[in-house]
Amino acid sequence: MTPSELVMVLEKHERYLRGQPGSARANLSQENLSGFDFTGAQLRDAKLTGGIFNRCIFRAADLSNADLFAADVSGADLCDADLSGSDLRGAYLRGANLKGANLHNADLRDGCLMTPNKDDYSVAIRKPGSDGGTDMRRAVFENANLSGARFSQNSIKQADLSGANLAGADLSGVKLADAKLTAALLKDANLTGADLTGVNLIGADLSGANLKDAILKDAELAGADLTGANLADADTTGAKLTRDIDDLEPDTQEILRSHVDWINSQGANGRRAVLDGRDLNRVDFKALDFSGASLRGVDFTGANLSGAAFVMADLANAILHNANLMVADMAGVNLTDADMSEANMAQVKLEPTDIMDLNGQPTGRKWPANLTNANLKEAIFEEASMTLINLRDACLDGANLARADLTDAVTDGASFDGSDLNGAKLPE
Repeated sequence: MTPSELVMVLEKHERYLRGQPGSARANLSQENLSGFDFTGAQLRDAKLTGGIFNRCIFRAADLSNADLFAADVSGADLCDADLSGSDLRGAYLRGANLKGANLHNADLRDGCLMTPNKDDYSVAIRKPGSDGGTDMRRAVFENANLSGARFSQNSIKQADLSGANLAGADLSGVKLADAKLTAALLKDANLTGADLTGVNLIGADLSGANLKDAILKDAELAGADLTGANLADADTTGAKLTRDIDDLEPDTQEILRSHVDWINSQGANGRRAVLDGRDLNRVDFKALDFSGASLRGVDFTGANLSGAAFVMADLANAILHNANLMVADMAGVNLTDADMSEANMAQVKLEPTDIMDLNGQPTGRKWPANLTNANLKEAIFEEASMTLINLRDACLDGANLARADLTDAVTDGASFDGSDLNGAKLPE
């Protein structure tokens, strides 16, 4: 099919959707349209069965209720596309980018296409991809709406489902090994018998989920909400679970209690916390106030720090890999040389803070957050406030900075390779 022929098909399909004369439902079944640009195309209810659309661009396209049975969309760009109610059974989605896409009630189960052979007496069975069946390995579903979607028995290994909405989805028997589900919504999802080996579920909502017979070996579950989840016969060997503050060493608990007194009394009682070099990995510190504390080199790997306060805290060389810092207040924090790779810092406050005089009154001067030479690779900074922040020589490769405010930020020497800057306010 030539580009001009395709344009005619799309135009007639748009008339079909509007109920106008001279219309025809788009039928691109088994067409090879590899690499074509369908940005914003209106393909609702279109028939695309068995089509080859690998590396096509479908950004913001309307593919709702479309028939994509056994279609090859490997490596395709489907960011923000509407695939709600679509038939994706047997589709080959390996390496596809579905970030922000709407797949509500989509059917992603296995399937194969049966077509007549040239002899008209036999049937050819075609399964896209090397392994056949629906293959979503290395696909990106970040922030996608997959609520109510049906997967069953598929391979979604090493896929990125960070922040995805999978509420009520059927993931029974799905192979999710080494996938990324940071802060994903899996409320009431069916994960019966699913392979979640090594999956990152930090901060995920698994409340009411059915995890019967699921394999959770070496999974990261710190900060995950498992309220009402069915874990009957689940294999949690080596799974990394959230620790409670009460599980810490007595002296560490006392330092934290004294720090809270110090904060609440504005320094009159208690003592400022000095926890340099301590191992505080995967501890639930939700909404705790660490403001002004010395936390140099502390290991907060996988810790739940959502809503916590770190105003003017010293976290130089700290490890916050995979930590959940959503909506944390980190105004004026020192994170020089810190490792925050893959941390969830959505809506975090990394603004400058006021410098006070001896009487506690603002001097009119600001103390910006300092992240010089920090490792922020693949961290989530969606809608974060990062004005005047110092990011000199920081690594933000693959980070999600969508709609973040970096007004007047210092970014000399910083790396943003592959980062998402969609809607972000950048320094001039």
